[in-house]
Amino acid sequence: MSRPPIVCDTTLLLYLGRIGRLDLLPALFDPVHIPQAVVLELDMGRLVRQDTINPRTLEWARLVSVPPDLVASLPPNRLGTGERAVIAHALAYPGCIAGLDDLQARRLAESLNLTVVGTIGLLLRSKHAGLIPTVQPLLDAVVAGGFHLHPTLYQVALDLAGERPAGPAET
Repeated sequence: MSRPPIVCDTTLLLYLGRIGRLDLLPALFDPVHIPQAVVLELDMGRLVRQDTINPRTLEWARLVSVPPDLVASLPPNRLGTGERAVIAHALAYPGCIAGLDDLQARRLAESLNLTVVGTIGLLLRSKHAGLIPTVQPLLDAVVAGGFHLHPTLYQVALDLAGERPAGPAET
């Protein structure tokens, strides 16, 4: 099975790092690109939380510079520098998936005909690829780590994974 390339935004790396499952990225995608703007955002995050990942230490990650003219060529938007760099890089490399969680960023990327995957989609792909047995424990872990997930989307993710929410033991 060929693995498509991906370019990752901060949120995807941050939460997969917090739950100790960064290994899912290179298992599903090749190469894994991380724009320098995202590296800098994660550097700033380490000032607040020392457990924030440093992508420079990921041997499978390709850190990339995104030319400012590519970023400037995007339609007007209010996205952060990391999100803009992800979208610009994905546009410059046809077939590259944009790893984004922010709704506005996802909408812009999709309007530009990019394929988008976020943290939840990555967990679902991981289950379908047989890399993880169940999605719910990892969903619960990212939420416990601070990921904002609407209860309806949580349920949709479990439905797509073919899982029922864990609850009290049935008698």
